[in-house]
Amino acid sequence: MTMRHFATGVGALAILATIAFAPSASASAGGPQPLPPAQAEALVGTPSLVPSSSVTRRVSPQEALAAATVAGASVSVAPGMSLAQGVGLVPTAGPAASTSSVVKPIAAAQSSSGCAATQSGWHWGTWPYDQEITDVTYWCVLYGVSITYRSTVVTASGTLCGTAWTASQLISGGIGYTWFVTRASAGWNCPTVVPWVILHPSHYLDTAHNDWGNSDQVGTG
Repeated sequence: MTMRHFATGVGALAILATIAFAPSASASAGGPQPLPPAQAEALVGTPSLVPSSSVTRRVSPQEALAAATVAGASVSVAPGMSLAQGVGLVPTAGPAASTSSVVKPIAAAQSSSGCAATQSGWHWGTWPYDQEITDVTYWCVLYGVSITYRSTVVTASGTLCGTAWTASQLISGGIGYTWFVTRASAGWNCPTVVPWVILHPSHYLDTAHNDWGNSDQVGTG
């Protein structure tokens, strides 16, 4: 190899090294910087120091109905009911249809209706490779009788880990039952200092809701 060719090869290697190990845009702006793959993988998989959160509140039928129009919402209503009937804005002719023997045979006139909303969140990983899922569910009930309406939206976030996908699944109970459990799932793309090495963690959060307007986080993974 001539000296000229050697210099050209060294210059090419320097350019490649600059591309491979250059700080991210957020790092150059003073934000978090991607780490080497082994360190990034360790932080992605460690338990989060951020506590979980779940807040449930009573809401108006109007607010519950509006939740059905949110982009990405998974919406269910009792068979034979309109959305307005499901949230209690319009009277029904009789009790909500039931698909479960758990539901008590109480006439609609003997039971009042109401709506609630829960924002249920869970964290994984350690900053800046943290990941978070949030399940926002609105539901309406005939108290002590059955679920008549449900709307769920799942979102996910992270500092360096960008959201790749989200999903909402009903895994137990549902409309016509006295309870239901939603599973909020998400996947992330977590960059490292090596551009072609990207980590892809995924997680889920299960939240239970009942016909008295209560909820609880019941599983994660």
